Amino acid sequence: MAKTMNDYRPVFIVVTFGFLGAAFYTTYRPRAKSSDGGEDCCSPAQDGRRRFNMMSLNKVMLWGITAMAVVFLFFPQYVTGLFGSDAVFTADMQRTVIKIDGMTCPP
Repeated sequence: MAKTMNDYRPVFIVVTFGFLGAAFYTTYRPRAKSSDGGEDCCSPAQDGRRRFNMMSLNKVMLWGITAMAVVFLFFPQYVTGLFGSDAVFTADMQRTVIKIDGMTCPP
């Protein structure tokens, strides 16, 4: 029996939030100081303006991707809410036939 994408949904959710957790850790972790007590090579003091802008962009993008992941996580509930609670989704829903007057081809 073939598995559908819905069967793998919990795995995709765990993997997605695992990657997001790693991204938040690497973005917001405290920066290590140099062993000699001075500034390290990547400190904001050396090139503060560029580092500030890049880190700000990284944080904005990370929060945007997180928001998109949460929206897609709840997408099945949104669809059900849009179509009403009486909507039933089955495996045989593959084809839709819409008949429009004046647009049919002669047999």
